[in-house]
Amino acid sequence: MTGDWDKDRARPAPEDLLPLANAEERAGHRGKLIIYLGYAAGVGKTYTMLWDALQRNTEGTDVVIGYIETHKRIETDALAASLETLSPQQVWYQGLSISEMDLDAILNRKPSIVLVDELAHTNGPGTRHLKRYHDIEEILRAGISVYTTVNIQHVESLNDAISQITGIQVRETVPDTFFDLADDIRLIDLTPEELIARLKAGKVYLGDMAAQAVDHFFSTGNLIALRQLTLRYLAQRTDRQMVTHMRARAISGPWPAVERLLVAIRPGPTAEAMVRAAFRDSQRLNTEWVVLSVEEEREGPPTPQEKAWLSDAMDTARKLGGKILIYRGEDVAHEIIRYARHHNVTTIMLGKPRGLDILISPVYRIMRTSPGIDIILFDPKGAPSIPLEQQIPHLLPRDYLITLVMILTVTLLNHLLLGTISTANLIIIQLLPVVASAWFFSRKASLFAAVVSILAFDFAFVAPYFTLNISDWEYFISFAGYVVIAIIISHLANRLRYLIPQIRESEARVAAVAGLSKDLVDTESYQEVLEILTTHMRAFAPGKVAILVPDDHGIRVATGDREYPFSDKELTIARWVYENGEVAGQGTETLVGGTGHYVPMKAHGLVYGVLAFAFQNPDTVLSLETKEVPEAMAQLGALALERVMK
Repeated sequence: MTGDWDKDRARPAPEDLLPLANAEERAGHRGKLIIYLGYAAGVGKTYTMLWDALQRNTEGTDVVIGYIETHKRIETDALAASLETLSPQQVWYQGLSISEMDLDAILNRKPSIVLVDELAHTNGPGTRHLKRYHDIEEILRAGISVYTTVNIQHVESLNDAISQITGIQVRETVPDTFFDLADDIRLIDLTPEELIARLKAGKVYLGDMAAQAVDHFFSTGNLIALRQLTLRYLAQRTDRQMVTHMRARAISGPWPAVERLLVAIRPGPTAEAMVRAAFRDSQRLNTEWVVLSVEEEREGPPTPQEKAWLSDAMDTARKLGGKILIYRGEDVAHEIIRYARHHNVTTIMLGKPRGLDILISPVYRIMRTSPGIDIILFDPKGAPSIPLEQQIPHLLPRDYLITLVMILTVTLLNHLLLGTISTANLIIIQLLPVVASAWFFSRKASLFAAVVSILAFDFAFVAPYFTLNISDWEYFISFAGYVVIAIIISHLANRLRYLIPQIRESEARVAAVAGLSKDLVDTESYQEVLEILTTHMRAFAPGKVAILVPDDHGIRVATGDREYPFSDKELTIARWVYENGEVAGQGTETLVGGTGHYVPMKAHGLVYGVLAFAFQNPDTVLSLETKEVPEAMAQLGALALERVMK
């Protein structure tokens, strides 16, 4: 028995072999990606990339320059002149002609290796992709290998740390998941002293720019910190590769139990920074990580600014490879703890309460009710202190102030009616603020209304007057019943207020996915699948829809609305989606100039067509909760077409 057990331990687990299998599968279908990483401009990334490319060219490999920025450096220009360079395309923006990489020229030329400088670059308007790294992904899918360069400040997860070090917020970033595609990341290093010497000699920037750079971004302190950050980032990546290697070969070692990090975010200006911090911690702790946002039932709909904050944070989490969850519930603390316990979460990251807000923050309740779970409190770097006058409204929110005004108004009304109607009727009138508060505001606000209303009624209308004493115990029974009724009304009103919008939002998702799946089960013909898909696409959201399928000349419109706004541009986007198997158009970062949202019907590596949506209100339809529904519909359609075409 012992021998069998030892033999099993010497075998790698299937899940440990999966990363290697995925890597081998990618290698068989795509080009190789080599990234030259530096901690600042001028360390020699482009020069080294060109030198390596020349060596490959000398060996007989077909190498071309797709796009390069030599910054008029003599040595770099000399190396670049030795290689074939594809002419850039010219894009007009605000009256200026901007040179951009010609993606189609590279795909048509189809070299073995293409050099693409400045990985984090944002493309000009009218280009196919929003970001250059999207261009590189398409080049890799075409089987062309890519050499590219990037500085550490453009790594998405390090954005906040870079801002803290340099005082500069870098806008152009590359998601960490892109770096996972790299077959090799080559560190191009230079000591800060050598880099500053190169700057002063005019080998990095020309003229006054060199002196300004030394005084600002290229200060010795900044360069040392950036260099350390680069070395640490590459060391973490190397460590992950080593762990994968050891697991795949069943090398013995002390493997801890799988840990899981949960980061709970709220719509706010620090949400995106918190996601990045959670990703860094997950890398440091070598853990899985989940991003959870809980919308309380008591809250009203989020403002446009809150939606933007949450959307940006979730998009960043998606780029960094985190699992995304959006819950609705009665209580934030309860929902976070419930998820943590059901999913074996070992660490929870929460925003650190600031100022007087700590008195009512759910953070304390989470800390108190989560034994055995580590808690990380995130405090954004450089966050300004909150003035006292801005903290006070958090202790008495607007809902409570309005409730107090309603109670005061009803109490004055009862005072005017005193002697005209019975005390029992006065109590019913006094209940009105509780009902109004329960319907429009939070459960806590309605309970607050119930307690304050009772105290006000007792003080003003129950003998002895203008005291809180009760001489007749029947009033005590009435008040107890009053509280019970208030609690029941509050609970039912809040549940109803919460469920109605939730049901409305979920109807479209359920009908689009579950209903479509059910209807496609018994389909027997190609055309029947397309007709069912079209019906469910129309039911999903207001707008026009169409389905495009392949033919001898590319793709054609098979079915849909005649009024769909097809143009040459829209057809070009749809054709690109079919050829590349990627989503594009409205609501994406690829070919964003189009009117429609285009999703490939893809299953088991094959694309069977394209779903086209021209939504009346794309921002609403492609929200965090529903943006993945069109992709689910497309996948179900592809599986059905695959079945009927066999």
